[in-house]
Amino acid sequence: MTRKMNISDMLRWIRVSAMVLLVIALAPMTVSCDKENFWNEVPGEIATFINQYYPDSDISSYNYTKEVYHVRLKNGPGLTFDKDQQWVSVNGYGMPIPQILLFDQLPPKLYNYLQETEQLNSVFSISRSKGIYNVSLLQRNLRYDSANEEIIGSPSDGGSGQSISRGEN
Repeated sequence: MTRKMNISDMLRWIRVSAMVLLVIALAPMTVSCDKENFWNEVPGEIATFINQYYPDSDISSYNYTKEVYHVRLKNGPGLTFDKDQQWVSVNGYGMPIPQILLFDQLPPKLYNYLQETEQLNSVFSISRSKGIYNVSLLQRNLRYDSANEEIIGSPSDGGSGQSISRGEN
């Protein structure tokens, strides 16, 4: 048995269909608004840092806890900044850190060492705290002490470190 639709049933069906189509059409915009909100939440100096070294990147997560900012870029690195919005660590999560970031942000002696040993494309994370810089390379880690300008290298398996500092650069 078939039932005929009256006008009010047809109007209700059209309204419901229109609402479903509207929700489907607006769903992608809701997702993009969330990404834009991350950019609106990130402090200016951090946004400048990201735009300078990772232009055209989307932020996949952002939070601020205990005076530390954490930013994760979509398909990219994780970045940590202190309360003064200065970088504390950059973890490439398997991707090399951009050379321009290394040039701009590492002490010249450490950068020159990486350049001379042809390891600039092998830097996967960097961190700094109180004048100590840690650099994670493919096969080992380096530690640079700004106070005495000494570079100490160790195998990535945690073996004993050895000084690899060179003469004045």
